[in-house]
Amino acid sequence: MADAVNTVEITALSKVYADGNQQVLALKGVSLGIPEGMIYTFLGPSGCGKTTTLRCVAGLERPDAGTISIAGSTVFSSAERIHVPPNRRPIGMVFQSYAVWPHMTVFENVAYPLAVRGRARGEIKRRVVE
Repeated sequence: MADAVNTVEITALSKVYADGNQQVLALKGVSLGIPEGMIYTFLGPSGCGKTTTLRCVAGLERPDAGTISIAGSTVFSSAERIHVPPNRRPIGMVFQSYAVWPHMTVFENVAYPLAVRGRARGEIKRRVVE
């Protein structure tokens, strides 16, 4: 797999939260690459940074340092002052809560981000079923 292209590339990602008068280091220098076509699972104890990492990749949190690239495009870089908003990133995120949109079916919930991006009906159906 040395020749695999990384769909998601995270380099030296750091995130600090303010908690009252103290700062909490949520991420410290996280780096990883997820090759195209692979499925990865983040596993660890509560508070270790799993959700913070995912929220940073999705653009829901702004890291304090590092870089994030998706499909070869940089969507966050502290050094280059790049921050692509969540709605302009080529990625979707499904939250743990079952009620993302409770009035929609599972199919409709998965299809929605593709429809918002203007994908054709045939492509949406194919990708959701896939």
